[in-house]
Amino acid sequence: MPIVNSRTQDVQADLTLDELEEAAREIRGWVMIALEAAGSGHTGGSMSIADIATALYLQHINHDPADPKWDGRDRVFWSAGHKAPLIYSVLGMAGYFDEMPVSFHGEPLEQFADIEGIQQTVLLRKLGSPFEGHPNARKLPGIEVSAGSLGQGLGVACGAAIDAKLRGADHRIYCIMGDGEQQEGSVWEGAMFAAHHGLDNLVAIIDDNGLQIDGETAEVCNIESLVEKYRAFGWEVLECDGHDMVEVLNTLRRADAVRGKPTVIIARTIKGKCVDFAENVVGYHGVPPKDGRRGEESLESALLCIGVADVFPEERVDEILQFADDYQAAADALVEADMPKFSRDWWWNEGRDMQVEMDATRNGFGNGLREVSGDERTVAHGADITGSIRMDYFYKPDGENEDPERKRRFITCGIAEANMTTVAAGLACEGRIPFIGSYGVFSTGRNWDQLRTTVAYTDLPVKVADAHGGVSVGPDGATHQALEEISVITCIPGFTMFVPCDAHETARATVAATYNNVPTVVRFAREATPVVTTAETPFEPGVANVIRYRGLAVDFVDAFETVLAPDYSSEEEDLAIIACGPMVPEAMRAAWILKEEANLETRIVNVHTVKPLDDAAVVAAAADTGCVITAEEHQVGGFGNLVAGAICRGGLDRPVKLDMIGVQDRFGESGQPWELTKVFGLTAEHIAQAALGLVE
Repeated sequence: MPIVNSRTQDVQADLTLDELEEAAREIRGWVMIALEAAGSGHTGGSMSIADIATALYLQHINHDPADPKWDGRDRVFWSAGHKAPLIYSVLGMAGYFDEMPVSFHGEPLEQFADIEGIQQTVLLRKLGSPFEGHPNARKLPGIEVSAGSLGQGLGVACGAAIDAKLRGADHRIYCIMGDGEQQEGSVWEGAMFAAHHGLDNLVAIIDDNGLQIDGETAEVCNIESLVEKYRAFGWEVLECDGHDMVEVLNTLRRADAVRGKPTVIIARTIKGKCVDFAENVVGYHGVPPKDGRRGEESLESALLCIGVADVFPEERVDEILQFADDYQAAADALVEADMPKFSRDWWWNEGRDMQVEMDATRNGFGNGLREVSGDERTVAHGADITGSIRMDYFYKPDGENEDPERKRRFITCGIAEANMTTVAAGLACEGRIPFIGSYGVFSTGRNWDQLRTTVAYTDLPVKVADAHGGVSVGPDGATHQALEEISVITCIPGFTMFVPCDAHETARATVAATYNNVPTVVRFAREATPVVTTAETPFEPGVANVIRYRGLAVDFVDAFETVLAPDYSSEEEDLAIIACGPMVPEAMRAAWILKEEANLETRIVNVHTVKPLDDAAVVAAAADTGCVITAEEHQVGGFGNLVAGAICRGGLDRPVKLDMIGVQDRFGESGQPWELTKVFGLTAEHIAQAALGLVE
């Protein structure tokens, strides 16, 4: 049934076949414009699922965009949440955003009151916008459940289908998954459950385009034959050409007629469909048009390929993109207005002095991994974001060419973090030194039980790359921003956890982790952060460093002196900032601000090894200053409470003031990394403001 009025059941829109196909083209156009405006996002999968989503939302399902929570609606659960640009565009075309004002963190922006609903989708991945990198059900109508962690949608859909059965309701449940997602074990748990309970009100749709981030699905971790597997699990299996609108609609109707068991539609699609430079190209997962506005691989070229250049003439595209720029400017102004103010701008590299190099800590992990990969005991695992987290450095000793022997010791696991962990445990049982890794939310969260019971309880030296930790992953949003791992890992007996401060220290921590013979996590960021250590900077696992600001220098790193904590003698500083990870450079910049603005002396304690914690360095800082601030790019207290506990156990004979800088009990969101550090209060300016209040 097409879109209806939920109160009267009157049909609101009933598109012809030609109109549906035209709508699919226009939806693709909006996707490409949004990707260009965002500068990032998933092109390939958004294009491959476009025809199916158009058929669902504009013709097949029973729903009312004016009443998104209407109880009689059909439910569509997007397990493949990374297709967010397409989800937003098709919802916008259906009318879900027609009455929704343009807002920043939920507050309407009056200057954009005349913007049409679907045009808001070009605010994809922008700070404060509800159109996050992965769907957020808290912020957008039409999103049934927040998504972005693959393999979870089918189980949620099973729950909704069971509820409908219990209530005797006749609405339908749909779940959209990717083909690479079929590598997750939780999908097959859901498949078994649905068949066992005879959920014939459930239809799963698999976008089978044959590609995932690391390459062809058949090569990364073969999922075929999906037809035979789902049949063996007790499902009705239907196949269709996912780009033939007639065939898609007929297959959806056939699925709805199945009784007694759930149905899966395996839709054969082309990744990047209708954009010639992106079709069947692995490199367009998570990537917007590479040439920007114009050129061979550009927005202009994409709109021509799709066939919507007449719908989106150059003038209209300019206006739409200008709206995105104007929104960003408004967001920037609001962020800057909330920043703590000092006598001057102390931001990174703003002046001629105190210049700092930037490099991504993930590069440091890769460099450390490359250094140890010559040891034949080492093995590494790919979990479908191999290049992004620099795990591919394992088999590229010269940075470019693959070494056959090292490549032989690189084991692809696909999108299957729990299995990757237990496979690594088996290798560790045989004397290997295995490295596993993914986004931190997946490599330390999804598989926490495996890390606790199989790895730690047996004391197996599995090494975990906790990649893209904190808010530095930026536009991907909350589902991919790990802000809890310090808590969940340090509570597991026997684990060591490194949270290094920059790329150099990450490389050294990775080497140290290789040979410490215990389960170990190395947490590192994605985007470039300040490099504040050198080859001469001391690094000893389990021993903190003390850093002191000594005066202005041309290079930021030269303005500080760093020594091992046991070698440091008190200089009667006014306060101590105890920090880990990317907050160490911010603590250093805060020390500079505090000295120049208020003549305060600050002891910075770089706790690169969060577990085991250097209790002696922490207690000494508290005892000598009586004033401590902890700083973490993490849920506040994950690191801070470890420090507070050490201070309380230290038997001090003086009172200690303590404050904590960190994320204040909230999820992350989309935005540029440096924007997010400001919004979440993770900058030197916020540390300095807290310090002034504490010292006073």
